[in-house]
Amino acid sequence: MEITRLTNIITGLVTAVMVLLFTSSAPEKFRFSPKGAVTPVSGSTDEAAAAPSLFNEDIYSAIHEKGRGLLSPRWDNNDKILQMIGAIYNSPADGLDPDDYNISGIEELAGKIASSGKASYEDIVSMEKLLDEAFTGLSADLGTGKVSPEDADPRWKALRRNTGEDWLRCIDHSLNSDDPARALQRLTPRHREYRNLKKALAEYRGLESAGGWESFSTNLKKIEIGMRHPDVAKLRNRLEITQGHIDFVEGDEELFDQALHDQVLVFQQRNGLEADGVVGKSTVEALNVTVSEKISIITANLERWRWVSDDLGDRYILVNTADYNLKVFENGEQTFSAKAIVGTAKRQTPVFSSMMKYLVVNPDWTVPPQILRQDVIPDIIRDSSYLQKKNMKIVAYDGSTVDPLSIDWKHVSPSSFPYMIKQEPGKNNALGRIKFMFPNEYDVYIHDTPSRWQFSKNIRPFSSGCVRIDNVRDLARHLLKDDPDWNTGRLDEALDNGRTKTIVLKNPVPVHIVYFTAWADSDGTVYFGKDIYNRDKQLIRALKKDSR
Repeated sequence: MEITRLTNIITGLVTAVMVLLFTSSAPEKFRFSPKGAVTPVSGSTDEAAAAPSLFNEDIYSAIHEKGRGLLSPRWDNNDKILQMIGAIYNSPADGLDPDDYNISGIEELAGKIASSGKASYEDIVSMEKLLDEAFTGLSADLGTGKVSPEDADPRWKALRRNTGEDWLRCIDHSLNSDDPARALQRLTPRHREYRNLKKALAEYRGLESAGGWESFSTNLKKIEIGMRHPDVAKLRNRLEITQGHIDFVEGDEELFDQALHDQVLVFQQRNGLEADGVVGKSTVEALNVTVSEKISIITANLERWRWVSDDLGDRYILVNTADYNLKVFENGEQTFSAKAIVGTAKRQTPVFSSMMKYLVVNPDWTVPPQILRQDVIPDIIRDSSYLQKKNMKIVAYDGSTVDPLSIDWKHVSPSSFPYMIKQEPGKNNALGRIKFMFPNEYDVYIHDTPSRWQFSKNIRPFSSGCVRIDNVRDLARHLLKDDPDWNTGRLDEALDNGRTKTIVLKNPVPVHIVYFTAWADSDGTVYFGKDIYNRDKQLIRALKKDSR
């Protein structure tokens, strides 16, 4: 492009940019900032024109090195530049920060050009550089995440979004698009869960702009239905902010009535609490989470979705440990759901993807090494009848059975026990009636459990890492529904005869175990799960620390 033409474009552009920056008549999407309006930022021109630091080194390297021959950014008209600036201003809609894309540098350079009335060659070079780097940064952040999961959450091993040559070509196409803002939005995750969270984020930003909500005294002991308390009116007002109008008897605003009780149940269900309708310590703590903290949690979960592959499979299983839920999706629609029990904080269910290849009915259970060392051997040493009670046997590595009376248990070391311990199939087997197998390094699978009482709880971190579900027969039927060899009658017969049987899936099913502490319905209603593994803080810190 000729320098004269580009000079004219940028000089003409500045007038439009300054209108966007400094007038209230600018379109709202271009004036958006965390504080509600874009304002000029002070600082030197040198600082403004300096390149922002880059964080996702693997992705930026791919763009700048592998993609060198593919990329050819052309800011060849006013509309494209305005669209790019608009995309930066609008980045908070995806939980991102315009400052990370050096919006202040663009503003200051525009101000400098406006003051002089013309764009020098150096101004042109600086503007192109700022726009190129903003596009590169925003495309990477929208496309694969602002921070790397390897740094922010090293235990996140679920299937990642593509960052190969196809992705680079997508970036190239976006750079050359007539509408960079729309092209950038096409890089965002395709999952409806991401779009739903964006709606929730917009709603909570609106609540923040309106002033948020009041907090409650941590000395508040308990309020429940039928009681009168001076904080009841404040409680009703607080719940109305996020849940809508609540009826009450005029003149008796301090009465904790049935309508308020019902809305407390809703609040508890939406905030990862045991739903009892009583406002006690845990509910007060949840009520006192500020709207800005809620926004940070939503933002962190938008980031997690940017880590996840767009292609999870035509048919796949999704387990969200923070939601204690297993779901099956087919062609983008949910077709099955089950309550899940997940690992404790000390024995966390890992985040990973694998392929379910078979299931086993009436399984036996070989006790995993960690459980053997930490639980079973100590229990045997304390109680000599433990093996008999649990229907377990000791097995040598050559497959032979070992008489427990032949072992001097007083001198057994749990860390160096030379045998395996197996539990026979049966109603009290730790795996229940069915286990669903998908190879992984963690020795984790989905299975039944004899401890049915655990499913009556809303909060269910009770396992040693595996995922237990409440309706294994239904899941097995669902996965085998297209296999004529395994109709419902034959499956029930196999379960009822008590013999161990392996059933190979004709079409293996992808399994994705993830960790999302916020999710939303299509109407924007947001749910917050308890951060049982304390991972949100680390991710939120990483997102805030990565300031460019």
